[in-house]
Amino acid sequence: MRKSTAALAALALSALALTGCSSAPSFDGASCERDSSAGLAKSVEVSGDLGEPKAQLSTPVRTEDTAYADVIVGEGRAITSSEQNAIVSYALFNGASGDALDAGTTLWNPASVAEQLPGVDDALKCATAGSRVVVSIPAKELAEGMAEQVGLGEKDSVIGVLDIRYAALPKAEGRDVFNDASGLPTVVRASDGRPGIIVPDGDAPSKPVVQTLIEGDGEKVGEGSPMFHYTAVNWSDRTVAASSWESGMVLDASALPKEVGERIAKSTVGSQFLAVVPGDGGDATAYVVDVLGVVPEELTRQ
Repeated sequence: MRKSTAALAALALSALALTGCSSAPSFDGASCERDSSAGLAKSVEVSGDLGEPKAQLSTPVRTEDTAYADVIVGEGRAITSSEQNAIVSYALFNGASGDALDAGTTLWNPASVAEQLPGVDDALKCATAGSRVVVSIPAKELAEGMAEQVGLGEKDSVIGVLDIRYAALPKAEGRDVFNDASGLPTVVRASDGRPGIIVPDGDAPSKPVVQTLIEGDGEKVGEGSPMFHYTAVNWSDRTVAASSWESGMVLDASALPKEVGERIAKSTVGSQFLAVVPGDGGDATAYVVDVLGVVPEELTRQ
């Protein structure tokens, strides 16, 4: 794949990172209000270009519950689903001393953050790409032993500054494309966009077949680094061979058949396609791929 792969290997769920603030769209189908903390915003002086967050704290900074404040409200895509992935640059600080704890760039979604830091997922709902958010995480919300490890007392907080660099789509969206699907699998979709693949009776195709199912209206992947989900089903026994919807968004197509990788590069963001790739002994694997984003070029050079 392209050189972004190595640079973005670190974008697989990193230890801590979180968000918040202002009015926005719905989240998981329910309307939401961003509940910004004016007090928190006044207690943390944020600086640095977007993607290089820095902060000075009027120590001690602590909150009884998780709180957040939007310092910058971006105009990019909103996070509207608990499974929607975003690329975030973050800096974390000890709220009692002001000391820096950690910094980096990571890939996450609200559901995964909720597992690491319960309650912080609420701060992510409806946040938009291009935003800078300050968050306060009480020691009691951290994983067992983490507060002591970073030098926090039981009433102290971790303070985070989060720059939302990019938000991928939560699922494929665009124009439905009609195909002659005779002899090919049928694709169904759950409400969250997860595809199901129904393999027909009969022999698998002897040559690769690729069909666009949804044509997205986003940017073309081209030489960029795609952000995508895929599901693979074995033709012979109809079993699921792999699904990134369970394991996490994929940033590298090099492990997939070349027909799949080539179509990803030709696709636009929002697209979904079906690829049937023959294997040995007359068997085949059916892939459904949702192209949900392209990593910003500046991040591929980091």
